[in-house]
Amino acid sequence: MVKECSPSLNRDSCASDTSVQIVDFSDNDPENPFNWPRWRKWTIAGLVTVATFMGNYGTITIVPAVPGILHDFDATNSDFYLTFLVSIWELGEAVGQFFVGPAAERFGRMPVFLVGNALFTLCSVGSALSVSVEMLTAFRFLNGCVNSTLTLSPNIIGDLFAPEHRGRAMAISVAVPLLGPFVAPVIGSYVNASMGWRWTVWVVVLVMATVTGLSCISFKETYKVKILQRRTDTLQRASTEEHFRSKYEAEQTGVKGILLSTIRPASMLFSCPKLFLVAMFNGLTYGISYLILTTLASVLQDVYHFDDGDIGNAYLARALGNVIAMLFYGLTSDRYLKHMQKKHGSSKPSHRLLHMLISSILLPVGLILYGWTARSTVHWVVPLIGTAIVGCSMILSMLPTNNYLVDTYEVHGASAVAAAMIVMSFSGTFFPLIGSPLYRSALGLGWGNSVLALITVLFIPPLALVLRSGSRSKSEGNFA
Repeated sequence: MVKECSPSLNRDSCASDTSVQIVDFSDNDPENPFNWPRWRKWTIAGLVTVATFMGNYGTITIVPAVPGILHDFDATNSDFYLTFLVSIWELGEAVGQFFVGPAAERFGRMPVFLVGNALFTLCSVGSALSVSVEMLTAFRFLNGCVNSTLTLSPNIIGDLFAPEHRGRAMAISVAVPLLGPFVAPVIGSYVNASMGWRWTVWVVVLVMATVTGLSCISFKETYKVKILQRRTDTLQRASTEEHFRSKYEAEQTGVKGILLSTIRPASMLFSCPKLFLVAMFNGLTYGISYLILTTLASVLQDVYHFDDGDIGNAYLARALGNVIAMLFYGLTSDRYLKHMQKKHGSSKPSHRLLHMLISSILLPVGLILYGWTARSTVHWVVPLIGTAIVGCSMILSMLPTNNYLVDTYEVHGASAVAAAMIVMSFSGTFFPLIGSPLYRSALGLGWGNSVLALITVLFIPPLALVLRSGSRSKSEGNFA
């Protein structure tokens, strides 16, 4: 016999001696993160946003300082290290996502967030104190491995805000950090010029140490599975006759449980077709974004003879595209969801993918504009508009990806987001490495971008089909 038991009910009134009482949140339960005060929700969201911003910022901030770094370490091959020091960080993120998502589902968001931030800060200290390019490379790889906020950020926002109020919060907490890679070259250039390359890393250390300290004071566990498990354990310890069980079954423990948790992101990626499609397109937009990010400087130097200061400012065009997309998504996402609820009586997670479909249309436009107008006979503002459109497309892909996965997979949302982040991180690793050979080949910038644009166009029909169908597949239901 199984009965539900809310915390407001007396145990004696819930069930008989032989019953199993299901522990769940009541409607206005103060321990349910959905019911927390707004100030607490936004305090946690703010800390997560800043931590994620610094994780993205740290990826790129040393790029303007690479020549100085190589000079200090008596190393050569500047073109290689310009992309490799970014790619090795992204490779670390790809490796780390196999563990961060499952760990957050097993131990809760709070310990993984706090430990991850502390380790991130320590690895950044190691980078700042590096005495060789090999040591710097190793610590940047470790930085990527422990950058837990990439996976945790959308899931923590999903924990705090109900679906109909989640779009705006998700837009802020995910899109603002994505400004990091575009702001970082600007700030990094000035910090490097005035204080040296090591201070580009010390800035990251100081901010992350502050965020970690504040998080230790104000952060609370947001994962409802862990909250209910703790409540269940408390009730069970207080009773010798009754049996309690959380609404969410505890995962298997021991070696087998850890193994199953670790392989879950990969299992979900290859067994859920919609997740695979969304992750592939999101990874493609991210990889193309990083390809342009790491090659834009050389293009502007070769074609328009920009100096270092002008190149740093040129990245702001991408940032502007990010901001426009963030505002558009924040203003329309929840409204569209409410419109679909009113029209059909309910909304579906796939309704989040409307903006991803828009992204799939914008991305080839931005690529073609950037690829075919970056020439001395065309004003430099035109190709920068193309990069802004690509930046806009990236945001309109990433935000619905995170919202869709959190809405669809619920308690296993961290593993679903981790699966998407693995694809994204591998794309961020390898796309910059192929950028220089692609653009310097016979294809050149124009035809090279045209090939990429053609690949992105192929995603439009299946994304439109998923948006139109809307129903949850059997494989999705198995993990939800």
